[in-house]
Amino acid sequence: MKRIMPATVIILALIFGYTVAGCIAREMMGKSGETSEVGNLLGKGVKNPRGEDLGTIADLMAGPEGHIAFAVVSYWVSGDTQMRVAVPFGALSCDGEKCILNASRETFDSAPTFVLEGDLAEQKLAEDIYRYFGVQPYWTEEGTQK
Repeated sequence: MKRIMPATVIILALIFGYTVAGCIAREMMGKSGETSEVGNLLGKGVKNPRGEDLGTIADLMAGPEGHIAFAVVSYWVSGDTQMRVAVPFGALSCDGEKCILNASRETFDSAPTFVLEGDLAEQKLAEDIYRYFGVQPYWTEEGTQK
């Protein structure tokens, strides 16, 4: 009987700790402004306000401070050539079905492209992409919300 008691206490402590840790993690995610719902954007189609298909969200990329900075939109330009365009995450308006990017087809097709995801870590390129789509980079002084 004496052996069962310590084992039971340890098991209950582990269960309690696991439950508390989960609650704290959910609370912290809610405060950061980003939830697991963001992961549901992968594979969603992106259209412009005219309803033209621009591509599909293939990836999400974090920027400075760990916030989601870019949605990587991929599209096919010919049968075997796939292009990837980094779009400022804040430039997208998403609902349950689709995402809208306020850009013409011509603007989107002329957007700066990148080869490696590490390219987006270069601050100048990241800022140029934000400004190309008419969005102030959130990590710059002008983009800081007060």
